[in-house]
Amino acid sequence: MAQRGAATWRLVIVATAVIGVLGLAAWHVFGQSEPTPWNKPARVDGAVVQLTYTGSECRDGAEADVEEDSKRVTITVRETVRAMSCSDVGVSYDIQVRLDAPLGDRELVDGACQMTKYAHYIVCGQNKTTVESIPH
Repeated sequence: MAQRGAATWRLVIVATAVIGVLGLAAWHVFGQSEPTPWNKPARVDGAVVQLTYTGSECRDGAEADVEEDSKRVTITVRETVRAMSCSDVGVSYDIQVRLDAPLGDRELVDGACQMTKYAHYIVCGQNKTTVESIPH
């Protein structure tokens, strides 16, 4: 009977270790993607929007989520960082987004700045011009 109890505990310990290793592996593979406000203004050339944002020096990648309708285009930059620890040094990165149609007269909005967590960031401040057209 005592052997059965010891075997059960060993099984629990092994299972916990396996779950922990799988959890760390999943975190490493999928990372943590966080919205990141972009610097204003964005440069726009027709349907191409060029953004610059300040991100982590330990960044693994970034992507932009785009929502478009007839009056508004919302772009949310999401940065992925997998490092467990990293300095607070910000690095400037560029990202280019291709819209389904030229921006035209539609409003360009930073999706991260619409979130309460980022609304106080200086790049999200009121009266920020969000678009700089590229002359042809």
